[in-house]
Amino acid sequence: MNGNQLKLIMMGLMLLDHLVPFLPPQFGAPIHMLTRCVAVFFAFMAVEGFHYTRNRKNYLLRLYGWATIMFIGNTVINTLVIKEPMYFSYNNIFLTLAVGVTILSLIDFAKNVKEPFFRISATILAILLTVAIFLGLIPAEGGFVVIPFMLLSYFFRDNAKKRDISYLIFAIPLLIMPLLGLPDYSFEMIKVQIEGNPEFLFITVIPFIHLYNGEKGSNNPFFKYLFYVFYPAHLWIITLVNFYLHQG
Repeated sequence: MNGNQLKLIMMGLMLLDHLVPFLPPQFGAPIHMLTRCVAVFFAFMAVEGFHYTRNRKNYLLRLYGWATIMFIGNTVINTLVIKEPMYFSYNNIFLTLAVGVTILSLIDFAKNVKEPFFRISATILAILLTVAIFLGLIPAEGGFVVIPFMLLSYFFRDNAKKRDISYLIFAIPLLIMPLLGLPDYSFEMIKVQIEGNPEFLFITVIPFIHLYNGEKGSNNPFFKYLFYVFYPAHLWIITLVNFYLHQG
Protein backbone atom coordinates (compact mmCIF):
# COMPACT_ATOMS: atom_id res chain seq x y z
CA MET A 1 0.00 0.00 0.00
CA ASN A 2 1.21 3.52 -0.68
CA GLY A 3 1.70 6.21 1.94
CA ASN A 4 -1.60 7.97 1.26
CA GLN A 5 -3.61 4.76 1.67
CA LEU A 6 -1.93 3.92 4.97
CA LYS A 7 -2.35 7.48 6.24
CA LEU A 8 -6.10 7.22 5.63
CA ILE A 9 -6.21 4.03 7.72
CA MET A 10 -4.28 5.73 10.50
CA MET A 11 -6.53 8.79 10.38
CA GLY A 12 -9.50 6.47 10.88
CA LEU A 13 -7.83 4.86 13.91
CA MET A 14 -6.90 8.28 15.25
CA LEU A 15 -10.49 9.47 14.97
CA LEU A 16 -11.68 6.33 16.76
CA ASP A 17 -9.25 6.96 19.62
CA HIS A 18 -10.35 10.56 20.01
CA LEU A 19 -14.02 9.56 20.02
CA VAL A 20 -13.52 7.45 23.16
CA PRO A 21 -15.15 10.12 25.45
CA PHE A 22 -18.44 9.52 23.60
CA LEU A 23 -18.29 5.71 23.86
CA PRO A 24 -19.17 3.37 26.76
CA PRO A 25 -16.31 3.27 29.32
CA GLN A 26 -15.46 -0.38 28.65
CA PHE A 27 -14.31 0.52 25.13
CA GLY A 28 -11.79 3.12 26.30
CA ALA A 29 -8.79 0.97 27.22
CA PRO A 30 -9.04 -1.50 24.29
CA ILE A 31 -9.34 1.31 21.73
CA HIS A 32 -6.51 3.29 23.31
CA MET A 33 -4.28 0.20 23.18
CA LEU A 34 -5.31 -0.59 19.61
CA THR A 35 -4.40 2.88 18.37
CA ARG A 36 -0.87 3.21 19.79
CA CYS A 37 0.43 2.64 16.27
CA VAL A 38 -0.99 5.92 14.92
CA ALA A 39 1.47 8.56 16.18
CA VAL A 40 4.51 6.44 15.40
CA PHE A 41 3.25 5.67 11.91
CA PHE A 42 3.05 9.38 11.12
CA ALA A 43 6.51 9.69 12.70
CA PHE A 44 7.72 6.95 10.35
CA MET A 45 6.28 8.84 7.39
CA ALA A 46 7.98 12.01 8.65
CA VAL A 47 11.30 10.16 8.49
CA GLU A 48 10.41 9.07 4.96
CA GLY A 49 9.47 12.65 4.12
CA PHE A 50 12.80 13.84 5.52
CA HIS A 51 14.59 11.35 3.25
CA TYR A 52 12.65 12.08 0.06
CA THR A 53 11.86 15.79 0.27
CA ARG A 54 13.63 18.05 -2.17
CA ASN A 55 13.70 20.94 0.29
CA ARG A 56 14.19 20.02 3.94
CA LYS A 57 14.02 23.65 4.99
CA ASN A 58 10.52 24.03 3.56
CA TYR A 59 9.52 20.68 5.06
CA LEU A 60 10.60 21.85 8.52
CA LEU A 61 8.93 25.23 8.06
CA ARG A 62 5.68 23.48 7.13
CA LEU A 63 5.78 21.31 10.27
CA TYR A 64 6.61 24.23 12.56
CA GLY A 65 4.01 26.36 10.76
CA TRP A 66 1.24 23.85 11.44
CA ALA A 67 2.52 23.40 15.00
CA THR A 68 2.06 27.15 15.44
CA ILE A 69 -1.42 27.04 13.93
CA MET A 70 -2.32 24.16 16.27
CA PHE A 71 -0.96 26.06 19.28
CA ILE A 72 -2.88 29.22 18.41
CA GLY A 73 -6.10 27.28 17.76
CA ASN A 74 -5.78 25.38 21.04
CA THR A 75 -5.12 28.62 22.93
CA VAL A 76 -8.10 30.42 21.41
CA ILE A 77 -10.51 27.54 22.05
CA ASN A 78 -9.22 26.87 25.56
CA THR A 79 -9.11 30.46 26.80
CA LEU A 80 -11.95 32.15 24.93
CA VAL A 81 -14.50 29.36 24.53
CA ILE A 82 -14.04 26.49 26.99
CA LYS A 83 -12.29 28.11 29.99
CA GLU A 84 -12.47 24.83 31.94
CA PRO A 85 -9.10 22.99 32.10
CA MET A 86 -10.64 19.52 32.24
CA TYR A 87 -11.92 20.00 28.68
CA PHE A 88 -8.85 21.76 27.24
CA SER A 89 -7.21 20.61 24.01
CA TYR A 90 -3.44 20.17 24.36
CA ASN A 91 -2.61 17.86 21.44
CA ASN A 92 0.06 19.03 19.00
CA ILE A 93 1.79 16.16 17.21
CA PHE A 94 3.06 18.67 14.64
CA LEU A 95 5.49 20.06 17.21
CA THR A 96 6.73 16.57 18.07
CA LEU A 97 7.32 15.73 14.42
CA ALA A 98 8.97 19.10 13.80
CA VAL A 99 11.39 18.62 16.68
CA GLY A 100 12.06 15.06 15.53
CA VAL A 101 12.87 16.17 12.00
CA THR A 102 15.04 18.97 13.42
CA ILE A 103 17.06 16.37 15.35
CA LEU A 104 17.41 14.24 12.22
CA SER A 105 18.53 17.31 10.26
CA LEU A 106 21.22 18.05 12.83
CA ILE A 107 22.43 14.44 12.82
CA ASP A 108 22.48 14.35 9.04
CA PHE A 109 24.34 17.67 8.95
CA ALA A 110 26.92 16.38 11.46
CA LYS A 111 27.46 13.26 9.35
CA ASN A 112 28.16 15.22 6.19
CA VAL A 113 29.94 18.40 7.29
CA LYS A 114 33.76 18.33 7.32
CA GLU A 115 34.53 21.08 9.82
CA PRO A 116 34.86 19.56 13.35
CA PHE A 117 33.36 22.65 15.03
CA PHE A 118 30.11 22.45 13.07
CA ARG A 119 29.97 18.67 13.37
CA ILE A 120 30.38 18.74 17.16
CA SER A 121 28.00 21.68 17.57
CA ALA A 122 25.26 19.99 15.55
CA THR A 123 25.70 16.75 17.50
CA ILE A 124 25.53 18.53 20.86
CA LEU A 125 22.41 20.45 19.80
CA ALA A 126 20.72 17.23 18.65
CA ILE A 127 21.50 15.63 22.01
CA LEU A 128 20.22 18.66 23.93
CA LEU A 129 16.94 18.67 21.99
CA THR A 130 16.49 14.95 22.67
CA VAL A 131 17.19 15.42 26.39
CA ALA A 132 14.77 18.37 26.49
CA ILE A 133 12.05 16.10 25.11
CA PHE A 134 12.72 13.43 27.72
CA LEU A 135 12.72 16.01 30.54
CA GLY A 136 9.45 17.48 29.31
CA LEU A 137 11.01 20.90 28.67
CA ILE A 138 9.45 20.87 25.20
CA PRO A 139 5.68 20.13 25.28
CA ALA A 140 5.90 17.53 22.53
CA GLU A 141 2.93 15.16 22.44
CA GLY A 142 4.11 11.56 22.80
CA GLY A 143 7.72 12.67 22.42
CA PHE A 144 9.00 10.10 24.93
CA VAL A 145 8.10 7.40 22.39
CA VAL A 146 7.95 9.24 19.08
CA ILE A 147 11.42 10.84 19.13
CA PRO A 148 13.34 7.60 19.91
CA PHE A 149 11.16 5.83 17.33
CA MET A 150 12.13 8.41 14.70
CA LEU A 151 15.80 7.98 15.56
CA LEU A 152 15.58 4.20 15.23
CA SER A 153 13.68 4.55 11.94
CA TYR A 154 16.38 6.91 10.66
CA PHE A 155 19.43 4.90 11.69
CA PHE A 156 18.04 1.53 10.53
CA ARG A 157 16.13 2.79 7.51
CA ASP A 158 18.06 0.58 5.10
CA ASN A 159 17.78 -2.59 7.17
CA ALA A 160 14.20 -3.61 7.96
CA LYS A 161 15.26 -6.54 10.14
CA LYS A 162 17.49 -4.42 12.39
CA ARG A 163 14.83 -1.70 12.43
CA ASP A 164 12.13 -4.09 13.65
CA ILE A 165 14.44 -5.62 16.26
CA SER A 166 15.32 -2.14 17.53
CA TYR A 167 11.60 -1.37 17.89
CA LEU A 168 11.06 -4.55 19.90
CA ILE A 169 14.03 -3.82 22.16
CA PHE A 170 12.76 -0.26 22.75
CA ALA A 171 9.32 -1.65 23.65
CA ILE A 172 10.74 -3.76 26.50
CA PRO A 173 11.53 -0.91 28.95
CA LEU A 174 8.25 0.78 28.00
CA LEU A 175 6.48 -2.39 29.12
CA ILE A 176 8.59 -3.00 32.23
CA MET A 177 8.83 0.52 33.72
CA PRO A 178 5.12 0.88 34.65
CA LEU A 179 5.31 -2.47 36.45
CA LEU A 180 8.24 -1.54 38.69
CA GLY A 181 7.36 -0.91 42.31
CA LEU A 182 3.90 -2.45 42.23
CA PRO A 183 2.63 -3.50 45.68
CA ASP A 184 1.83 -6.90 44.20
CA TYR A 185 2.00 -8.57 40.82
CA SER A 186 -1.48 -9.99 40.64
CA PHE A 187 -3.08 -10.34 37.24
CA GLU A 188 -5.50 -7.50 37.95
CA MET A 189 -2.77 -5.12 39.11
CA ILE A 190 -0.63 -5.85 36.04
CA LYS A 191 -3.67 -5.52 33.78
CA VAL A 192 -4.53 -2.09 35.22
CA GLN A 193 -0.95 -0.86 34.77
CA ILE A 194 -0.69 -2.10 31.19
CA GLU A 195 -4.06 -0.61 30.25
CA GLY A 196 -2.99 2.71 31.75
CA ASN A 197 0.46 2.65 30.16
CA PRO A 198 0.14 0.96 26.75
CA GLU A 199 2.96 2.92 25.05
CA PHE A 200 4.89 -0.29 24.38
CA LEU A 201 2.15 -1.23 21.92
CA PHE A 202 3.64 1.20 19.43
CA ILE A 203 5.17 -2.01 18.02
CA THR A 204 1.78 -2.75 16.43
CA VAL A 205 2.93 -0.31 13.75
CA ILE A 206 5.40 -2.89 12.41
CA PRO A 207 2.88 -4.74 10.17
CA PHE A 208 1.70 -1.44 8.70
CA ILE A 209 5.27 -0.41 7.94
CA HIS A 210 5.76 -3.69 6.10
CA LEU A 211 2.61 -2.98 4.09
CA TYR A 212 4.19 0.27 2.91
CA ASN A 213 5.50 -0.11 -0.63
CA GLY A 214 7.73 2.95 -0.51
CA GLU A 215 5.48 4.99 -2.80
CA LYS A 216 3.85 8.25 -1.81
CA GLY A 217 0.66 7.81 -3.81
CA SER A 218 -1.21 10.62 -5.53
CA ASN A 219 0.56 13.99 -5.75
CA ASN A 220 -2.78 15.79 -5.55
CA PRO A 221 -2.49 18.70 -3.05
CA PHE A 222 -5.64 17.34 -1.40
CA PHE A 223 -3.70 14.34 -0.10
CA LYS A 224 -0.62 16.45 0.72
CA TYR A 225 -2.55 18.67 3.12
CA LEU A 226 -5.35 16.32 4.20
CA PHE A 227 -3.66 15.23 7.43
CA TYR A 228 -2.43 18.75 8.23
CA VAL A 229 -6.03 20.00 8.11
CA PHE A 230 -7.83 16.93 9.45
CA TYR A 231 -5.72 16.58 12.59
CA PRO A 232 -6.46 19.97 14.18
CA ALA A 233 -9.98 20.26 12.73
CA HIS A 234 -11.27 16.97 14.12
CA LEU A 235 -9.66 17.57 17.53
CA TRP A 236 -11.15 21.03 17.85
CA ILE A 237 -14.60 19.80 16.82
CA ILE A 238 -14.46 16.89 19.26
CA THR A 239 -13.21 19.19 22.04
CA LEU A 240 -16.05 21.66 21.51
CA VAL A 241 -18.74 18.97 21.20
CA ASN A 242 -17.49 17.21 24.34
CA PHE A 243 -17.48 20.51 26.26
CA TYR A 244 -20.99 21.58 25.23
CA LEU A 245 -22.46 18.13 25.86
CA HIS A 246 -21.34 18.38 29.48
CA GLN A 247 -22.74 21.85 30.09
CA GLY A 248 -25.93 22.31 32.05
